[in-house]
Amino acid sequence: MSAAKEFLHQFYPNIINVLHRDAAFWENSGFRVTRSRTTLNNMAFIYAGEGRLELDGKGFELGPGRLFHLSPGMSMAIASSREHPLLYYGVHFHQLRIQWEGTECQTSLSETPLPFPRVLALPGTSFHEQAASMHAAWQSKEAGYDWTVKLALLRLLDALCDAAAAVPSVVPPIAARQVEGVVQYIQEHYGKPLDRDILAGQASMSVSHFAALFKSVVGISPQRYVEKVRMDHAKSLLAGTVKPISQIAAEVGYSDPLYFTRVFTKTTGMSPRDYRGA
Repeated sequence: MSAAKEFLHQFYPNIINVLHRDAAFWENSGFRVTRSRTTLNNMAFIYAGEGRLELDGKGFELGPGRLFHLSPGMSMAIASSREHPLLYYGVHFHQLRIQWEGTECQTSLSETPLPFPRVLALPGTSFHEQAASMHAAWQSKEAGYDWTVKLALLRLLDALCDAAAAVPSVVPPIAARQVEGVVQYIQEHYGKPLDRDILAGQASMSVSHFAALFKSVVGISPQRYVEKVRMDHAKSLLAGTVKPISQIAAEVGYSDPLYFTRVFTKTTGMSPRDYRGA
């Protein structure tokens, strides 16, 4: 799982508005909009025109086929060209961070930025066409329109993860390949001891540097990723075999069956025995 998709795994939006910024809007606004402090998340899909965005003093050029997004608490100014006004669809929303631990769920209002560059060039026309469909659904106010738009936004963000992955990363390519090699190693050797020293050694890095780099590429810590891989294999063995739980624990890398049971129960909200019988 990429870092962006790991972010979305805990992401739940509360959509406030879906809007269309057209030429009339810019004429009425004097071709400039400013906010000393933004209060909502805002994603905008530009399909025509020219302009410039300033976020916390940093400037970005805007044009067709680009996305920009804002987080709460930022200073913002958007200037539109008079000759070629910026035309875009925008989505305003709050975001909740959702974290499951077994059957318990914790939620909190989050101001964490979306896992994309602030301004991103998008391939093709599908993104702003999807945004236009979201706007039409929002304006229709037909039964279930809010869920329709929310589902469309989640699908759009999933596609954006793939588009953002094609953008050159701030992580050096060699380092990213080293992390990818460790991910593959974990998938192939999840039943063996896999502490931080072993994993860092696979990447030929110090433990601290490897841990930070792994999280920036994958989105979670190395040990959390190992745990997820092991638990998924344990679920398959519990559901698909009659092997004793102690044997399954050993096969997925846990020498202590009691510790395996605690981790499994914390992760799924069910003991291995209850999961097998479900």
